[in-house]
Amino acid sequence: MTKLLYIFLIPWSLFAYASQAQAYANFPLDSTLEVFSKKGKKGVKNQTGSILLDPKYQDFGWSDGKKRNSTEIIGYRQNDLWGLMANDFEEVSKPKYNSIVPFGKELLIISEKSKYSKVLFYGLIRSNGKTKIKSKYRNLNPAGDFLITATKKEQEIYFGIINSNDKSIVPSEYFHISYLGYNNFSLTHENGDRELIKLTPKPESILKNIDSVSTFRDGVAIVFKNGKQGLIRQDGKILLPVEYKKIEWNNGKHIYVTQLDEWTVHDTNGKEINTHRADSVFYLNDSLIVKNTSSFAQVYNTQSEKDLQGFRADIKDVFGENYILQTPTQTFIAKDSNQLISQKFTGDVHWNKKFFVAKEKTFKGFENIIINRNGKSIVAQSYNFSEEIIELKIKSFWGIFNEDLNEIIPPMYESIKKNGEHFIVNFKGQFGVIDQENEWVIPPLYLSIEAIDDSNYKMVDKYLREYISDGIDRKEAKLYYDFYGQFGVEQNVSNQFRLIDQTGSAKTGFRSGRYNGHGENGILFKNQKQHILINQEGKELFKINNYDTIVFSNDEYLAIQRNGQWGFINQDGILRIANRYDTVRPFFNERSAIKIRNSWGFINRQEDLVIQPYFSEVSDFENNTAFVKINNKYGVIDSTGQFIIEAEYDEILKEKGFYLLRKATKWGVAKTNGKIITYPTYDSIRVGENFLTVEKYASYRIVTAGGINLINNQFDKIYFDQQQKVFLAKKTAKREQVFLTDILSGKYP
Repeated sequence: MTKLLYIFLIPWSLFAYASQAQAYANFPLDSTLEVFSKKGKKGVKNQTGSILLDPKYQDFGWSDGKKRNSTEIIGYRQNDLWGLMANDFEEVSKPKYNSIVPFGKELLIISEKSKYSKVLFYGLIRSNGKTKIKSKYRNLNPAGDFLITATKKEQEIYFGIINSNDKSIVPSEYFHISYLGYNNFSLTHENGDRELIKLTPKPESILKNIDSVSTFRDGVAIVFKNGKQGLIRQDGKILLPVEYKKIEWNNGKHIYVTQLDEWTVHDTNGKEINTHRADSVFYLNDSLIVKNTSSFAQVYNTQSEKDLQGFRADIKDVFGENYILQTPTQTFIAKDSNQLISQKFTGDVHWNKKFFVAKEKTFKGFENIIINRNGKSIVAQSYNFSEEIIELKIKSFWGIFNEDLNEIIPPMYESIKKNGEHFIVNFKGQFGVIDQENEWVIPPLYLSIEAIDDSNYKMVDKYLREYISDGIDRKEAKLYYDFYGQFGVEQNVSNQFRLIDQTGSAKTGFRSGRYNGHGENGILFKNQKQHILINQEGKELFKINNYDTIVFSNDEYLAIQRNGQWGFINQDGILRIANRYDTVRPFFNERSAIKIRNSWGFINRQEDLVIQPYFSEVSDFENNTAFVKINNKYGVIDSTGQFIIEAEYDEILKEKGFYLLRKATKWGVAKTNGKIITYPTYDSIRVGENFLTVEKYASYRIVTAGGINLINNQFDKIYFDQQQKVFLAKKTAKREQVFLTDILSGKYP
């Protein structure tokens, strides 16, 4: 009887359960229903606590975690797989999918594992669980009314576009596809080129060879091409041409545009040559200009007045017939936008006109890749640039290579250093000299070798003996050699010296003393209190004992000191100006600055006090003028002591034949003869070649050395190209507001 009652009650309970569930037909949106958890599993109960679904599910919803306002079906997860149930809890599809996401109202994108591998394949099912598109794609992404597909072909993934009936709209042959809204898509080709297409009413290419496109917002997108921006409508109409530095779009209510900066090229006469719009402009050579815009570089030929190559990188230099290009992370060499000469390097790079060197990290440390102008390369541990050749360290040894990277001197030396037509080398721990044929000029028998000139060398052997040799003759020092410019000095064991030439031949006999200074005309020695001046022929010009100090200079008068006071002698040792001054400076323009009782004045060679010691500071005379300081103000005097620029300035700087004059924060400029070009009215002044760059209120212009306006227009920056002898003047573009009505009516731009 009990069994019969139990069997009778089972279908009744199922009927009651279904009837109760049917009463709640809006799961999961019904607020009277609650998802609860028990032992890590989820179920559903109503507000009275009655369980409508036992807690045996991992989750309800969709595999992407997003909530949707669907009231007819819901996904559920069991045993890490997804299935479908109706809103009355009736199972529509068993849990067999790895993911499930709604697409439109009646369709769902699903993925499931292949029978033969763990690879996921994507397809489309209807809301009743029936297959719409078989699981054959590597991915399916919803894109408006369409689906972006991913398909594997020959070990590569390609993207295409289909509709919900699996009809191909765009073939699967693209490197990447992005959905932009309003049925607009960005297609990336295998070569990196991008284009914008529209699919309705039929596929149509709107823009080609673009860098990127923003998503459409309010039916409008920003187009990026060659570092510039434009504005396009969803139907493909260009609202603003792709010629702007920046476009800001705010629902069409507030539109701001910033044009590219304007660069004007002027010759040295101030004549305008041409104008360019870019972030920066510079000359590569006589005929090529680079226009950089947001990491895009355009090469412009000034002779043909045409744009040439364009690169999605900054151009740093020309390298033979190629370009050195740089992105924020990489540097490389390219012939054009499609032909790379080198790999892309991420480490330090250096180059000259013949060689390009990139430092690359390896599992052993670092290596240097050397590339010549033809693209030939070689790997070395280290390198040194040297005019037409390059010194390379390969497998721990140094050699010499020419501009074709052909070996001139094989890498067999521990060090190598070019000297004229020779090379000083370290071979097996000993130094020698070789010629360009790798033949020994001086055999490797020395602890060190130093070049005296292009053909003579000072050597030290293992016994610390010093020699001078040109590879044919060799002279040994009595003790050691020293060279001071054109003068050589040989010392003996008795600490005596003699003057020698660069081959080691004696110019004088040995005498007591030590080096005390030299100039163009001679070398000065001191032996206790005796000073001896010898010229480069070895002739003794004077030998005097009366002075504590003699300061050598190239002037015919040498400053001397005795008992703390200073004067002058000539190069014959004859006293010309008595030592009666606290300090003296060498003669310039027949005037010497002298200091008496903490004040500076000037004397001539006859010791006439031509300018009284009134000043706390003075400069040396140059072009018969000197600046002076008195009463904490600076001025400029002539050789007679007359002020040609009154002492009323807070600072005076001498630069390239001009005096820069500062009063408070303003600057003026005068010629060294005292003629005022402009009084202090500028915020800054830079001195160039026969011109001045003056700044006032952050605007710049150019005036001539005579004060005449050369470039009178106001610019935000002005640069002078020393090689091409042209001015590059920049006007920074201003951000401006425009109105959609003006754009649509054609009034702007």
